Amino acid sequence: MPRWASRITLEITNVGVQRLQSISQNDAAREGLIKLPATGRYCINQGDQYFGAASHDAHEVFSWLWESIYGEESWQANPWVWVIEFKRVEGASHD
Repeated sequence: MPRWASRITLEITNVGVQRLQSISQNDAAREGLIKLPATGRYCINQGDQYFGAASHDAHEVFSWLWESIYGEESWQANPWVWVIEFKRVEGASHD
């Protein structure tokens, strides 16, 4: 995509490889989970808590998200995954 057509600019700050289940609680929470303000529990979609799909353990909820994308047993396979960290660059030129 040409830079002028992008809405945001991201700068890659770190690249690594790790086993899927080695993800930290903080990193799991930052993978798009919703933290419910009233209880501090995490869920994948707002409203999931009413169907028993919320937990105080972000690691657990991330495993649910992973399996919803990659299928049953994909979490248990514990594959090697790329870990790419980035930050948003504010005021980036779109030349």
